[in-house]
Amino acid sequence: MKAVDRIKKAHVAIMRHKKWCAYSGVLACGDVEVSLDIPSACTDGWNVQYGEAFVDALNDEELRYLVLHENTHKSYRHTTVWKGLAKENPRLANIAMDLFVNLSLDDTDAGEGFIKMPEKGVKGDPKYRGWNVKQIYDALKQEQEGGAGQGEGEGEGEGEGEGEGEGEGEGEGEGEGFDEHDFEGAEGVSAKEMEARGNEIERAIRQGEALRKKRSANGAGDADGVFGDLLKAKVDWREVLREWITALTNGKDESTWRKPNRRYLADDAYMPSMQGVSVGEIVIGFDTSGSCFGTDTMTHFVSEITSLIEMVCPEKVHVIYWDTRIAGHQTFEEGQFAVQQMKVRGGGGTDGSILFEYLRDKHMNPVAVVQFSDGEVGDWGRTDWPTLWALTGNMRAPYGTTINLD
Repeated sequence: MKAVDRIKKAHVAIMRHKKWCAYSGVLACGDVEVSLDIPSACTDGWNVQYGEAFVDALNDEELRYLVLHENTHKSYRHTTVWKGLAKENPRLANIAMDLFVNLSLDDTDAGEGFIKMPEKGVKGDPKYRGWNVKQIYDALKQEQEGGAGQGEGEGEGEGEGEGEGEGEGEGEGEGEGFDEHDFEGAEGVSAKEMEARGNEIERAIRQGEALRKKRSANGAGDADGVFGDLLKAKVDWREVLREWITALTNGKDESTWRKPNRRYLADDAYMPSMQGVSVGEIVIGFDTSGSCFGTDTMTHFVSEITSLIEMVCPEKVHVIYWDTRIAGHQTFEEGQFAVQQMKVRGGGGTDGSILFEYLRDKHMNPVAVVQFSDGEVGDWGRTDWPTLWALTGNMRAPYGTTINLD
C-alpha cells in the first residue's frame, strides 16, 4: 500500500476510535503531503509533510502515533508560540515540545496499544507530566549546563539539529525525536492568515471533543477529554499575545529570550524583551462605556497597556477611548508612552463599531488594532485590520483574536 493511502487509513482509524476521534477536526485542518525529500515528518503548525520512506518503515500503530504527534503540535500551535525558544536552542526546544506531546499521547492511550512510539522518539519522562513546554525546556537547559549534556530526555540521538539529526550528540536520554518542526514556514504566514488558522484549529478542537463526548454518552467513548486542558484551562493571555505579535512581525522578531521581560516573571510567564523590533503604527481602543468607566475593569485595562506596548514596541501608538462615540484620542511616538499621561474619558453606552468607523474617517491605516473591553458590546462592528480583543470574563468576539484577561 502506498504511503499516502496508509496515512489516509491512519486518519480513518483515528476518526473512528472512541477517544482519538477528538482529533477528527484537527486532522482536516491544513494539507497533507508525502514527499521523497522529507526524512521523517514535519509540520509548520498547519500543514503536515511525511517522508515516504519513513512512513513505509512504520507499522500501523507507529504510523498512527506519528499522525497524532504532528497534529498535537498543530493543536497547541507550537511552531508559533515557542519560536523564541527555537531561536535560542533549536535542539532543546524540539525535545521539549516532543516530550510534552509524547506524554500527552501516552497518557491518552493509557496502555491500550492503539499507538506505539516510533524509534528515536523522545520518551515521555513522567517527571515532566503536567509541565508546559517552557518549563521542560528550562529543566533540560539546566541539566545540559550543569551536567555537560547528560540530563534526562536529551537523547542518545545523533545530532544537534531538528528531527533525526546528523553528527554526534550528547547525553544518555531516550532519543532526539523523529520529526521536524518548521518554524521558518510558520514565520512566513501573514497575521491575518495566522489568526484565521488559529480560529479554525480552535473550532476543530471543540468539534472533535463534541464528537468524543457524544460517543461517550452512547457508551462508546471515554469520560476524560483528549483536549481537556486546552478547552477547560484558561490560556495565559500573554502567551496568545506572543503568538499574535509573532504573526504581526512576520518573522522579524529579534526579541531576546536570554533577557526575559521582568514584568512577567512574578506571574510565572516567560516573555521576551522585544529589543530593536517595531511593528509599526497600532491602535489601542479602550471601551470606556458605563459598565467599564470608573470600575475595577478600567483599572485592569490601564494596568495592562504598558505591558502590551513593551511587548509590541510600536513606532506610534494611538490610544482611543470610545463608548457610543469617540471620547478621546491620544497619540504617542515610540518610547514616549506613560500611563500617567492617559486621559480616560467616557461613561456612555457601548458601540464596538464606532472605533473602526473613526479610523476609516480619519484615513488611518494601523498595522493592528487592540480592543480592551468587558465584552458587553451591542455592535461589534467589522474590520479587515488584524484585531485583538482583550476581554474580561469568558466573552469571545465574533471575529479577530480574543484573549481573556481574567
